[in-house]
Amino acid sequence: MTAQFTTNTGSATRVPLDRVPARNSGVAAVGKALQMLHRLAPHTAGNIAETLFFSPRRLPLPIRYEYLLDEADSYTQIQHGAVTIPVYSWGYGPVVLMVHGWSSGGIQFGAFVQPLVSAGYRVVVFDAPGHGRAQGRRSSLYEMTEAVTKVAASVGPIDTIIAHSLGSLAAARAVVDGVQAQRLVLLAPPKDLDSVVAGFGGELGFSPAMVTAHRRRMEQAFGVQVWQQFSFDALAPKLTPRGLVVIDRDDKSVPASHSDEVHLKWAGSERMQTQGLGHNKLLWHPRVLERVQQFMATAA
Repeated sequence: MTAQFTTNTGSATRVPLDRVPARNSGVAAVGKALQMLHRLAPHTAGNIAETLFFSPRRLPLPIRYEYLLDEADSYTQIQHGAVTIPVYSWGYGPVVLMVHGWSSGGIQFGAFVQPLVSAGYRVVVFDAPGHGRAQGRRSSLYEMTEAVTKVAASVGPIDTIIAHSLGSLAAARAVVDGVQAQRLVLLAPPKDLDSVVAGFGGELGFSPAMVTAHRRRMEQAFGVQVWQQFSFDALAPKLTPRGLVVIDRDDKSVPASHSDEVHLKWAGSERMQTQGLGHNKLLWHPRVLERVQQFMATAA
């Protein structure tokens, strides 16, 4: 499919954007087995589901832009509890902080490095706990948010934050909690954690009872406020940076209408809509990179 692009700079009329994702047969088999186990031993099934939910997968090798890590102008490590977080940067100038999504890593923003460095920016990427080259096996949105906050404090004033997928919720939470940035770019943001949990259950084919049980475990672990803390219903009105939301109509990981809701709730945010890129091509497609740079230059 040939990619298509549209942009606007204000509130948009809602359009039907959803695409129903196809279920992976291997994932579906795991979900079916968990449903059977849930009938016999619901607590054990819940423990396994919880482990799956909080255990990000490492990026498959080889990683397209991994060579850039060896060419970084700066490499440091930040301690997050017992976990070490690697931080890489290229260039000198206003800081652009990249926040990756779940089961991803900072280097997935590799396509942004050279264009932004050439434009006079310092590009900073990191791997959240349990991701990329960071230590740990489990993670959560709280840990990702704390990682954003610590890395931001270590690299000085932030000009722009660019976040992808679930990293958008962590970046927005960190900004609302005090991280300063002039601009915030969100690529394929989910509208809230609740929809992420629903998507997790849907991917595995969980019954409503299993999804409810998983939500209850989330509340026991983090408190009932977890849904409000990671929802753009609450976050968007408090976002003060200038904003750009990039949405692809064919995204099979985050429904495009969910990302569209983020834009509609974020007053004054700009919007770029694409088609044919899906969830991950947004990270490297030249037209997306061009639009992000244009937004940063215009906002400046």
